[in-house]
Amino acid sequence: MKSFDVVVLGGGIIGCAIAEELARRQQRVAVVERGAIGGEASSAAAGILSAQMDLPRPDVMFDLCQAARRLYPAWVKHLERRSGIDVGLAIEGILYLALTSQDERRMASRMRWQRAKAVPVERWSEAEVRRREPSVDGRLRCGFFFPAEAQVDNVRLMEALQRTCQRDGVTLLEETSVQRLRIQRRALQGVETDRGLLRAPVAINCLGSWASLVEPPPIKLPVVPARGQMLAFQGPRGLFRRAVMSEQAYVVQRRDGRLIVGSTVEFVGFRKHLTLEGIRAILGGLRRMTSALDRCAFVDAWAGLRPCSTDTRPIIGQTAIGGLYLAAGHFRHGILLAPITAVLLSDVILHGRSPLDLSPFSPGRSTLKST
Repeated sequence: MKSFDVVVLGGGIIGCAIAEELARRQQRVAVVERGAIGGEASSAAAGILSAQMDLPRPDVMFDLCQAARRLYPAWVKHLERRSGIDVGLAIEGILYLALTSQDERRMASRMRWQRAKAVPVERWSEAEVRRREPSVDGRLRCGFFFPAEAQVDNVRLMEALQRTCQRDGVTLLEETSVQRLRIQRRALQGVETDRGLLRAPVAINCLGSWASLVEPPPIKLPVVPARGQMLAFQGPRGLFRRAVMSEQAYVVQRRDGRLIVGSTVEFVGFRKHLTLEGIRAILGGLRRMTSALDRCAFVDAWAGLRPCSTDTRPIIGQTAIGGLYLAAGHFRHGILLAPITAVLLSDVILHGRSPLDLSPFSPGRSTLKST
């Protein structure tokens, strides 16, 4: 039996970011991960840091993503300094291609309210899209460029975060399964694992798509997996100058020329496998944007499970069980929201409050309904 100040359930980017933040604040932290650290959605993603392009309205989610984007460069600098690993942060913007009149109207509306909030968005003509991104040769109406958006190599980011956790003294328990929470008189006493009991007054459920499966369930947690299928190609460096997206597909190029192409959103339970239908949909959407990958070598394909809440907002905060907290349901924005989630939840755990109002993301919010 071991004792800690905090036990984090789940070793993805959310769990490890929270663990590292708490360790920096002098807490004794253990992370329990049933597989390998970062082995699920955190490594399966494309690493797109979108704080505005895919957000449809000026609401609390938009504000949270904006705060996360402001925090990201300093967080990356800290991890790179502590780990010695370059995580490939590139603030080069995202180009959204409007292929239909409906795409154009929707993004024009988004551009208007974002500009009203002093967030930069540019509208590019078809000719300007082709001049600035020559590999885009499909039919389109126009483009919308979001210059403040960014990308990161999420696999290297997880490597840097894991190494930083280790250097900060976080105990990382890989290949370790959570069996149940030990709760007495509605207060957490510890976490029972297949390797024994971990005593702690605080535990944080960061189990992603598996967050609702913890026993005993303190609340009905409406988080379900959303499968995303991905493809990778190897091409010449600089084939794409920035992340390029449409409603059907996206392509992100790494510094070494590797091209990450995605993705599907499929609610098919925990079936994490590739399908011909999914691959066909991705390639069809990609082909409508560009023919540039016709000459590139196919190198890999995989699928991951994004954790999606019923209202698509993350669930961050304290439960009705004393000492039990949640950080789950981040869906498409887990990579972006990791550092801000870590800071805000650490503030709540250690000080009982955070600088941002977390009530719209609380486990008991009215918009969060069980499926």
